Amino acid sequence: MTDTAPRLLPAHESFLADFFDLEEPLLIWLDETTRDARAGADDVYTLPAGLDGEAAHEAWGRIFAALPEGLRDERRTLLTGEEHATGNTVLGTDGYEYTPLYAVPVDQADVEVLVALLDHARKALAYEPGHADLHSLLDQAGEQYGTDGVDRTPEKAEQVVARLARAVAVLQLQDDDTAALVAAVTAAGPDRRVQLTAAQEQAARRYFDRLITATTEGKPAVERALARFVEFGDDRPTGA
Repeated sequence: MTDTAPRLLPAHESFLADFFDLEEPLLIWLDETTRDARAGADDVYTLPAGLDGEAAHEAWGRIFAALPEGLRDERRTLLTGEEHATGNTVLGTDGYEYTPLYAVPVDQADVEVLVALLDHARKALAYEPGHADLHSLLDQAGEQYGTDGVDRTPEKAEQVVARLARAVAVLQLQDDDTAALVAAVTAAGPDRRVQLTAAQEQAARRYFDRLITATTEGKPAVERALARFVEFGDDRPTGA
C-alpha cells in the first residue's frame, strides 16, 4: 500500500542540482556497500544498523522516475549547459513569470527513507557510535563533489550532508500554500501555462521564501543573501 500524493517541486538549479547529485557517488556507494555486505564480501564499510543503502537508492530512483519532462530537461541543462524544451510557465497576476513549478507524484514512504538516511548522516557528522564508516564514506563522496568554488569550505562530509538536507527539505515542503499551488499547476491546460490568482500568487511568494531558506541551508551567508534578490524569480520589490 502506497501513500502517493503530488509534491510541489521547482525547476530550479538550487534544488535540482542537490537532488540529482545525491545519486552519484553517494547513493550508488551506499547501495553497493549494502549489496556487498549481504553477499559476505570482505573489506566492506559497516553501515549503521537500520541503514539500507539499497533501499535508499531505490527510493531516490522512484522519485526521479516520477519527475516530469520539464524537470528532466533541467537536468540535461545542468549536465550539458544547453537549453532544452521549456516546461510549465507560472505567471503572476501582472504577467510576472515565476520559476516553473511541477506537481510530482511522490510516495511518502520514499521521502521517509531519505529522511532516515539524513538522520544517519547527521549522526555520522556527530561521530556517534556505529557511524564511523558512514562518516568516511560521506567524506569520500565530498571529495567527488569538490568545493563548489567556496573558500574555507567545511569538511567534505558536512558538504554532502548539507546537500542531502537541502534536497530532503524541499521534498518535505507541504502546507496550505503548496496545496494551493499544486491545484493551480494541475489545472493548467495543454499549453502548460499556470495563471495564478491573487491568492495563489501570495501563496507562491510565501512558498518561494521558504524554498530559498531550504535550498541555501549550509551555504555561505553571502549566497543566502544574494538568493533573496536574484533567485526563484523573486526579485521584485515587496508589494510589486
